[in-house]
Amino acid sequence: MKPLFNRHTLVWVRPECRVKVATQITDDATRAHVGAWLAADRPLVVARQTCGKSISDTIAAGLALPPAQGKRRIAFSVSVHDIARHTPPLLLADAVVHAPRSWQAALAGLDAAAADIDIELRVFGSLAWQALSGLPYLTPRSDIDLLWHPHSHAQLQQGIALLARWELEGGLRADGEVLFRENSAVSWREWATLKPGDDQRVLVKRETSAELVAARELLEMLE
Repeated sequence: MKPLFNRHTLVWVRPECRVKVATQITDDATRAHVGAWLAADRPLVVARQTCGKSISDTIAAGLALPPAQGKRRIAFSVSVHDIARHTPPLLLADAVVHAPRSWQAALAGLDAAAADIDIELRVFGSLAWQALSGLPYLTPRSDIDLLWHPHSHAQLQQGIALLARWELEGGLRADGEVLFRENSAVSWREWATLKPGDDQRVLVKRETSAELVAARELLEMLE
């Protein structure tokens, strides 16, 4: 059965359940930050699930506090019954206006170029947190964390080439994951280092695990 909440899914906690979620945090100052975050109706993000654990009951979710609050990554266990709504990760197109003004033209250009080859770019990480909260997360050295799902080997290669070219031309750094079927995610940078014809393995992140998988097995998912 396909999990309801994949990695990077955004989940909003029901108002009446927010205190229960926040009390998982034992540190008073951090718990206050978490309480304020949830009270502002901001989401958590679904993380990798504990191996063997049923996602139908509870999910592992997380929150990254902004640099001004220590940039801590906080883990939660949230009952699915305590979730009011959920959405896929933010589209890059919707996050652009929340980036520094000097980055916006480059990001909009990347999104348009991806759309031209039928690739839908989504974001996670610092840009997503900044867009979702209105709080400052990005620094001049921040990466742009992207998610995208190729539908063919040719489109995969086009997307890799686009990101590499965009970095060279724009001076920003793109990070993130290529999503294959069965929610198998691979760093686009790692994939870009593969050499044609080699039976190389790449680190694949799934809902409950991370393992080395032959690249050809992932390509077969696109055929």
